[in-house]
Amino acid sequence: MRLYSALPSLLAAVFVLGMPAAHSQSWLDVAKEATQAIDKGLDSTDDRVKCVATDQACIDAATQSGKEVVLTNKKGKPLPPGQPAGSGGSAAGGATTSTAAGQSGGQPNLTAVKSDFVPGEKTIFYDDFTDMAGDEPPPHWKVRGGMTELRTGGGVRQLTLTNGEIVLSPNLKGLPQNFTLETDLTLANLSGNGGYVSWLFKDKAGYHLLEVRLFAQDSGDSSGVATDVYIGDPRENIETVGSAKPALDWRKPIQQAFSLQNGRVRLYMNGTRLIDVNQVSVDMSQVATVEFVQDMNNSPEAVVGLRRVRFAESTPDFSKVISSGRYVTHGILFDTDSDRIKPDSAAVIKMIANGLQSNPSLNLLIEGHTDSSGDAAHNLDLSKRRAEAVKAVLVAQFGIDAARLTTSGLGASKPIASNDSPQGRADNRRVELVKQ
Repeated sequence: MRLYSALPSLLAAVFVLGMPAAHSQSWLDVAKEATQAIDKGLDSTDDRVKCVATDQACIDAATQSGKEVVLTNKKGKPLPPGQPAGSGGSAAGGATTSTAAGQSGGQPNLTAVKSDFVPGEKTIFYDDFTDMAGDEPPPHWKVRGGMTELRTGGGVRQLTLTNGEIVLSPNLKGLPQNFTLETDLTLANLSGNGGYVSWLFKDKAGYHLLEVRLFAQDSGDSSGVATDVYIGDPRENIETVGSAKPALDWRKPIQQAFSLQNGRVRLYMNGTRLIDVNQVSVDMSQVATVEFVQDMNNSPEAVVGLRRVRFAESTPDFSKVISSGRYVTHGILFDTDSDRIKPDSAAVIKMIANGLQSNPSLNLLIEGHTDSSGDAAHNLDLSKRRAEAVKAVLVAQFGIDAARLTTSGLGASKPIASNDSPQGRADNRRVELVKQ
């Protein structure tokens, strides 16, 4: 089921040339700027870095270098210990000092997370394999061409594809023109020339209109991964709209995120934007079938695992939606049974913070919601703590006035979907922001 005869030479070129520049600025310029940002903030008496609260470049560079940040005013005087970063109303926000981190409940420093991927809000398809039995095929997928099995351990459930060429088709009916796709996957036991996994979007005749491909191999100097996005009908013209060779370890779980929004295609891996192209013409109304294809014939012992798959329809940003009175987001994620916010949530929380900073009269009620799994009283408490966590981060890390934010935890009392399926439970796990 190899799509393009020119793929081997194309992939070889990708591995030789490496990843193309994602921005007009070279990596050397970026490195110089980061070094300069740190250098200008170094305190000669210790290993901390002083950054003006509005100097996000300094804050980000220091944080990524593992140094403690001391926030100062424009004259270089450290801010009072209890004062949150960016409290002067700067749209740039600020970083979490050790004090601020305590005030936001030990949350990760979301201001330093670079990913700008915002998942679509209306779930179209979701599966985390929580309702799959170990000796049965996945209930929400059609399987062709090979073997799948459920593997569990350490709190992880994984649909495992164990041999050769396998095609999985999620049970979804069509996709909107603007959508996002999130895939959590693993690769293991690669050897030699490896192989690839692809998301294929096909028309009624079976021709590919869009493909998102991840190639991996473990062969000396060529070990690693490459990723490509193709569009076009093979009967007419095929265009490679983006290629990249990310610097990541394929032996560790990979988070892949894809976005098609108003003709703009973006592809992320582990939060890093690798491909960003525009004026891409794909008529999603012509897509009749979506397939996840594993082709590891060059590496017979290879194993591919799927842990989470989510398709969702993109929606306008927070500032536009909140004018109607309520913004529902599934993009603020928490550790399991915890109020600790996942770093993946940074882009959504930054968007909310920017909306609040640009509209000083806007006040919000932050609601936490859970699914119905487990004890109701525990879920109610968890939802309250999660709502408080979102508020704490907005206040401590983004300088939002605490008086503008109130919180409420509703547990599983306000479901928006059935709790009988993984997708329904995922829909019910959400944060809602209500205009006050």
